[in-house]
Amino acid sequence: MKKYSLLFILSVLWGCNSDVVIHYQLPQPVVLDLYAESYFSTIDLEGVEQVGTITATYLELEYASKADTLQMTRRFEIDKSRGYLKNSYPPELSWRIPEVTVKALDQRVLVTEGFENYDSTVAQIPMPERWRNQLTGEDYDRYLIRAEKHRWEMDHLLSGAVPEKGNITELMRSRGRLNFALIKIDSVVTNGFHNLDSRRCLGYTVYLTENESFPYFIWEQHVNSKIGAERFIPYRSGHKGEYQTAYWVALDPATGIPCQEREVKKGVHTMVNTSTGDTATFESRITLERLYTVKK
Repeated sequence: MKKYSLLFILSVLWGCNSDVVIHYQLPQPVVLDLYAESYFSTIDLEGVEQVGTITATYLELEYASKADTLQMTRRFEIDKSRGYLKNSYPPELSWRIPEVTVKALDQRVLVTEGFENYDSTVAQIPMPERWRNQLTGEDYDRYLIRAEKHRWEMDHLLSGAVPEKGNITELMRSRGRLNFALIKIDSVVTNGFHNLDSRRCLGYTVYLTENESFPYFIWEQHVNSKIGAERFIPYRSGHKGEYQTAYWVALDPATGIPCQEREVKKGVHTMVNTSTGDTATFESRITLERLYTVKK
């Protein structure tokens, strides 16, 4: 058997992991169908996961570029959500806004348009009035715009030449791609090419930690849907949530247009009994998946 030097072996292995160059330029507009699906569940007192709501939304998207500016416009088509709170998750309800436009320079979002119509969209959706009152207001506009920017930033995280497979956290940090105010990026890992939508798409996963105010609809699902226990009903203060998230993206490296996105979020939620001051925690599981299909 031939003996090979360590240097030779390492050079072969390194050569197998070639760099991929990411571009965010479109020679012409591209129109896609988008299917956005989400699963929301909580963990009961016995540790059993209980699925509460499944949302499903169909949209049409158009991506275009003008000089260095990228623009994405999406139009709502149909909703097929089901479950106890199918009309109560603000990020999912925002998919039903008739039209939303995002303009960006590479990773940085410059303009968002359409979210001013969120309240009027919610006003047309059947739901208990007490929920509608909690789901509308200027605070939600800011929250939904932040969520839209977050998706864009995750989809446009890579820049230039990156290894096809490997941990690229320090590489992205050195290029100034991981500077976020409200989230902490733990690592970024590329995981090779995937054949999706007849496209050869580069996949990567962003592992991150998110902190947010306690979402009332998770409490509503866990307590009022009787998935949890009625003893939690008095726990109406001190609400907060923290998520450990794996955000997977597959994109077409020639254009930067996504092929698929998947967010898997493990949430730990804290709540305080307003009478006794006791603290209780429970977990949630959220899976968000978005499939992009280029229209022929």
